[in-house]
Amino acid sequence: MAKKKYLVIVESPAKCKTISKFLGPSYELTASYGHVRDLPSRTLGVDIENNFLPKYQNLKDKSKVIKTISDAAKKCDIVYIATDPDREGEAIAWHILHAAKLDSSKARRIVFNEITEKAIKAAIDEYRDIDINLVDAQQARRVLDRLIGYTLSPVLSRKIQKGLSAGRVQSVAVKIVVEREKEILAFKSVEYWTIESDLAATESNNFTSRLVAQNSLKEKLEVNNEADAMAIKEQLENASYSVDDVIKSRIKRNPVPAFITSTLQQESSRKLGWTAKRTMIVAQQLYEGQSINGESTGLITYMRTDSTRISDEAKANAISYISTKYGKNYLGVLNKEKKTNQKVQDAHEAIRPTDLTLDPESIQSQLSNEHYKLYKLIWNRFLASLMAPAEYDRTQVVIKAKAKKADYFLRASGSILVFDGFTRLYTEGLDDKKEDENKEALLPSLEKDQKLKLNQVLTEQKFTQPPPRYSEATLVKELEQLGIGRPSTYAPTLSTIEDRGYIEKIDKKLHPTELGTVVTEQLEQYFTSILDIAFTADMEKQLDDIQEGSHNWPELVKSYYDPLSEMIKSANTNMQKLSISERVLGVHPTTGKEVIAKIGRFGPMIQIGKSDDEDKPIFAGVDASQDIKTISLDEALALFKFPLTLGQFEDSDVLINRGKFGPYIKHNNVYTSIPKDTNLHSISLNEAIDMIQEKRLKDAQKNIHHFESKDGDILVLNGRFGPYISFKKKNFKIPKETDPRQLTLEQCLVIIKKKKK
Repeated sequence: MAKKKYLVIVESPAKCKTISKFLGPSYELTASYGHVRDLPSRTLGVDIENNFLPKYQNLKDKSKVIKTISDAAKKCDIVYIATDPDREGEAIAWHILHAAKLDSSKARRIVFNEITEKAIKAAIDEYRDIDINLVDAQQARRVLDRLIGYTLSPVLSRKIQKGLSAGRVQSVAVKIVVEREKEILAFKSVEYWTIESDLAATESNNFTSRLVAQNSLKEKLEVNNEADAMAIKEQLENASYSVDDVIKSRIKRNPVPAFITSTLQQESSRKLGWTAKRTMIVAQQLYEGQSINGESTGLITYMRTDSTRISDEAKANAISYISTKYGKNYLGVLNKEKKTNQKVQDAHEAIRPTDLTLDPESIQSQLSNEHYKLYKLIWNRFLASLMAPAEYDRTQVVIKAKAKKADYFLRASGSILVFDGFTRLYTEGLDDKKEDENKEALLPSLEKDQKLKLNQVLTEQKFTQPPPRYSEATLVKELEQLGIGRPSTYAPTLSTIEDRGYIEKIDKKLHPTELGTVVTEQLEQYFTSILDIAFTADMEKQLDDIQEGSHNWPELVKSYYDPLSEMIKSANTNMQKLSISERVLGVHPTTGKEVIAKIGRFGPMIQIGKSDDEDKPIFAGVDASQDIKTISLDEALALFKFPLTLGQFEDSDVLINRGKFGPYIKHNNVYTSIPKDTNLHSISLNEAIDMIQEKRLKDAQKNIHHFESKDGDILVLNGRFGPYISFKKKNFKIPKETDPRQLTLEQCLVIIKKKKK
């Protein structure tokens, strides 16, 4: 009897490599490389009159992939579709089934939250059919996004600026940033004063206490001007001080749960300075597999999740690890998983390491710096979530200052760490690293009614501050708390609103652009529900209901589309055509055409001439150091003088110019980038030469070898993640044990040949 053959279809080729080592020779693995079928790119692709029926098409660039899957499936007895364990993954599985025309009687759907031998084999044993409810929830999301894109975006393009787009989640995200900016602009700062007394219990034990009340602790005292502050200061300088009360307590600080998608993005932003997009790319690679001890190994569980749940086996392993490494007193009481306002994403686990024997330090040399940093962050957070609370002895002291006109009360507090608990391994980052005015310090031993000596009274003028601008981390946190979007949407949403010029990042804070503000205002006026936060959050809940089988997806789409189509008609009729940031600076001295500063599709720019002139207008982007709101006519005209020759170096011209990827220097057909915030008009020849020579030095440090072979040049280079071989626009990793400086041409060819196999 012939042995059965099996096909396993995953999304990524990296998974093939990791999973193949767990399965025998009867199993063939192939990858779909993500989606294989979608709505058409140039037409609506949704039959509105026929219950919003989607008209899917196979993706042109996936024809070979689909054929490979189809041919392989015909030779196998069972086909396991192992796409990602979420709505999108379920939809991809369904599309693969139809695009490759698989025999449904042979098809099995399998899911796993981690790429380990146990998880893969358990998934195969527990196969199921494709969950059409999950598919329908994803179809509803996709159709809604398409309807908005093909109906609302053209209105914005006609009325505001060509190339604009809108979407359910992205438009709300921009609105949140715009509203915060309006709060900041409308904020009226209020003066206030802090008053502190520097006191001494003995000659060497000084401490500081802050004024909080007058006459009794119930009469809170606020000082709002210098005159009052100086009057109180004079009173306190002549007062007698004593300890009114001492309150001691033992407090506990509990660990935070293991990461979910949003908290991982927030924490990597705080601690690593990463964008949400970068975090998810690195996390995906850790999930799919890294080369550990010569084998591709999945290091973390699935990274798109709303759940803080941890499996019993993972808990048991963590308990054993904590007990062995830190001691049983570091074990925490296992808390219930954090509840969320919405349904948890497919009951996944939290993001955690798959194997606690692979601690970050033991495999650091086998990981890139990026992979190590994120893996360590996930590792520490997971273990800390199961550790004991940190314990502090806290002391609060109330001090009475008896003055001529009144009694004043001051407060000092301090704490001592008595047991570090989970903080031995991990402490959560802060969103805003402002100085903590209430930061506690060590206090001397004090007793009730003890007399105190005054050293000095300190006063400081302060002003109330507006709410802080959002960072990527705090915006993700806000979206999650409002119930807007889901784990898979946060990173692409942030990338989209920045790439399309609705927001800009300055010192890691998100600022709305004028374009983002105008679009938001127009959407609020003509498309109320699109910008309504409660409405958008409710839409997410209804998508969850479809997933649960309690809602019909075409009905949901209809309930959204019908009012949208009416709003489109109203906007087409009533919305005024706007001009974003368009300033006429003057006329060109030679042509007499208008010189206009404006926001273009690709950012701020200067335009000479109008679109309806006989000759087409010409354009130039502005420097990063310039602002179209303040740029002068002379500064604008100077932008059209590039490329500019600064002089000669080594008998060749040194040119500066602006390109698609920023300003640059060209010398001997070699290009050197210029920092984007540099004023190009102020660069001297000597400064340009310094940049050229600095690039040469960096290139010399990067280039280890240059070999010529019959098939083309082979380069041995120093890269961001270590040395590698470059050949025919492909990179080849050099084995850890090999010294790249000792490599020969023959050894390079062997490495390339092995990699190709």
